[in-house]
Amino acid sequence: MLYKNEKPPVICADVDGTIILTDLLYESLLLVLKREPLTFLLLPFWLLQGRAHLKKMLAKRASTLAVDLLPLNDGVVEYLRQASNNGQRIVLASASHRSLVERVATRLGFVSEVIATDGVLNCKGAAKAQAINAHLGGEAWEYVGDSKADIKVWGFAASVVCTTASASFGRRIVAAYPGATIIPKQPMRLRTILKALRLHQWLKNVLLFAPLILAHQWFNLAALSATIAAVISFSLCASGVYLMNDLLDLEADRQHPRKRKRPCASGRMPLALGMLLAPLLFVVSFLVAYVVSPAFSFILALYFCLTTAYSYRLKAYALIDIIVLAFLYTMRIVAGGVVSEVHLSQWLLALSMFIFFSLACVKRFSELIVLQQRNESKTWGRGYSVGDLEQVAAFGTSSAYIAVLVLALYVSSKEISALYTTPEVVYLACPLLLYWVSRIWLLARRGLVHDDPLVFALRDKVTYAIAMIGLLIFVGAKW
Repeated sequence: MLYKNEKPPVICADVDGTIILTDLLYESLLLVLKREPLTFLLLPFWLLQGRAHLKKMLAKRASTLAVDLLPLNDGVVEYLRQASNNGQRIVLASASHRSLVERVATRLGFVSEVIATDGVLNCKGAAKAQAINAHLGGEAWEYVGDSKADIKVWGFAASVVCTTASASFGRRIVAAYPGATIIPKQPMRLRTILKALRLHQWLKNVLLFAPLILAHQWFNLAALSATIAAVISFSLCASGVYLMNDLLDLEADRQHPRKRKRPCASGRMPLALGMLLAPLLFVVSFLVAYVVSPAFSFILALYFCLTTAYSYRLKAYALIDIIVLAFLYTMRIVAGGVVSEVHLSQWLLALSMFIFFSLACVKRFSELIVLQQRNESKTWGRGYSVGDLEQVAAFGTSSAYIAVLVLALYVSSKEISALYTTPEVVYLACPLLLYWVSRIWLLARRGLVHDDPLVFALRDKVTYAIAMIGLLIFVGAKW
């Protein structure tokens, strides 16, 4: 059908990337992989039977996909709603499986018909155009799309609407189809990708320097360079883990007042890009780790396995998730000791486990505070309810004060005399730590600690002041 600059009675609109800012195929794939990880082994066999069959099998297993939470392209939705109010018939024409597209149609409320992949025909490109013509029986139709795959469909449409974040792609469509309507989308920028990688979380990995610093090996250049490489490796792995966690936790994040703004949950970053970046980060991370040392590679592999288990299952179990988080922090100190070849004191390991358990409790407590403020009762994908608020606080504060006690006992031990000339001076660090952990919990109670307390601490001026005073105390005890 030749292109005409007119508004026909029927509008056929694509779904993935057009009406919704995400993709139903990747949404269903990630949901299935989260619930049934071994399904990954079946994917090649399904794909051998065709894309339509693959989409059918995924849609069948992802029947509970939270379609109502998927991020919408507001510009397109408003355009279609106004067209519907003006008497035009709205038809969804999608390459995704019919069962999922029908649920999107139900959510919108103004859609009259659905044309989609049915398990036999993969309704994409020219096949979609043919399916539309066959369904409409010769009626003129407008097509709303967003990608290069839609060019073959626009060639059959009587009117063209394109939603895109690319100015050059928009100009190309207008040049090919004069009078085409362009509905802009928010472009994905480099900072969006960097936000998804959570570079600010790399601050946690300064913990790898703890054994080197506490052992007074500040000028050991070989150990220092190895530790820096280990921090890079850990950071890349952590970014991959955060990205994987975001991909597997889309539904829960979209119900959270802050996490729903994350790049993957909000639709600002394509899921396909995230699924490509995560394994790439893991590969580079382990290559760097292997160069550092085989022993460090083993610790990193253990960290990866534990964080993967946390992302898939463990974070859903109350208390187990807190213990795992605390252990993951402590693993960074262990990794730093292995890389720098510094003997790890049992006092340091005990102190770190208790203090990090307390901080993990702060993280959960802060989430429960948000729930309480929103008059909700259950956490998103976690094993807690608002009724657990006080008990979580009790666990966390108790653990914090045990950490202070461990520090006090360390100062009284024989081991400290080998490192400090005047070890009694280190006692002054105890009230400092006592003040710091008490202040963190006080701020958490006021709802001022958001998400990760360690990242909060690393951005907190008071924390830096306490750290500087603590450094002076330890330096004074040394000399």
